[in-house]
Amino acid sequence: MKAALRKTLRGERRAFRAAEHAHRSRLAASAITHLAGFRAGARVAVYLPFDREANTAALIVAAQRRGVRLYLPVVVDLRHRRLQFHAVTGRTRRGIFGISIPHRRLDCVAPRWFDLIVVPLVGVDGVGRRLGMGGGFYDRALAFRRSRTHWRGPLLVGLAFDCQRTEAPFADSWDVRLDALATESGLEYFKQGTP
Repeated sequence: MKAALRKTLRGERRAFRAAEHAHRSRLAASAITHLAGFRAGARVAVYLPFDREANTAALIVAAQRRGVRLYLPVVVDLRHRRLQFHAVTGRTRRGIFGISIPHRRLDCVAPRWFDLIVVPLVGVDGVGRRLGMGGGFYDRALAFRRSRTHWRGPLLVGLAFDCQRTEAPFADSWDVRLDALATESGLEYFKQGTP
């Protein structure tokens, strides 16, 4: 079920022509720049796009102009599905799966200490459950969110296109729940505590 849904939703985002993809990506990224956590000195994790994900280039430029400290996810253990977040150093190189990562891995920060984490996704349902590529890397890195009782931790925002919304049932208990979703239509917050 999840595999078929991933295939359909990935096809939807791949169908955009280059100019339309870039335009929609800029609109979605712009919504994130208005968040309180996107400010000078804040720690923000962002991704470099892969497989026609919403492009983060405009978000990265805005962050650099504001003095936001940016970090990128790096797969450090494929077998155990482990991710770390390292400071953006300028140059990148190909990492696991061909995804761009910082050329030098410096200043590693645990996910719980970010102000804002911007995550890619394949799909998202009406209550903010995220469907990823299937590796479980973000689900493992952000598992601490399921056990917290008082501390809110970083704001978790998905960056995607409207065509990636779905009402198809796909969620498992370990799937990460987003606080908000940024698309070309703007920012939508999800009510936490909904099943």
